Amino acid sequence: MKDLDPDLRAALAARFPEIIPAEGDLEPSGPLVPAEQHVAFARFLKEECGFTLYVSTIGSHWPAQAEGEPEHYEVATVLRRPPKPSTTLSWRVRIPTDGAVPTLFPLFAGADWQEREQYDLVGVVYEGHPDLRRLMMPEDFGAHPLRKDFAIDTPHHPWR
Repeated sequence: MKDLDPDLRAALAARFPEIIPAEGDLEPSGPLVPAEQHVAFARFLKEECGFTLYVSTIGSHWPAQAEGEPEHYEVATVLRRPPKPSTTLSWRVRIPTDGAVPTLFPLFAGADWQEREQYDLVGVVYEGHPDLRRLMMPEDFGAHPLRKDFAIDTPHHPWR
């Protein structure tokens, strides 16, 4: 994110000064956006900045750390602005494991299955998603296999 277009950075800093500082380096993985501003941030990028393509969402589980950081999920979202030169922009949302991140499905139809995948495999709940159910694992499967506390040697019929 160091090479963010100056005009785009100025627009983001004007609208979201608490998220995007006017100067200085940004995290390589994108800014940390509060969950309550997730949809507004995405809407601004789409409607005001031309980021119309939903590229991906990636959920990560972070167990409690020895330094006192509580267990949480971090959800990264990537959008693309298609005119040449094409630009991508990503940001992250951090939520507690018993919390939820607002869905981006009303803004981007492409969020539908990607959010369901993160729900199914990691356990991230997307508030307001119209069809949040398992996508790959059986409906009665009681865990999320991409969480860091999921035992790798857990038997799963019919695979083991």
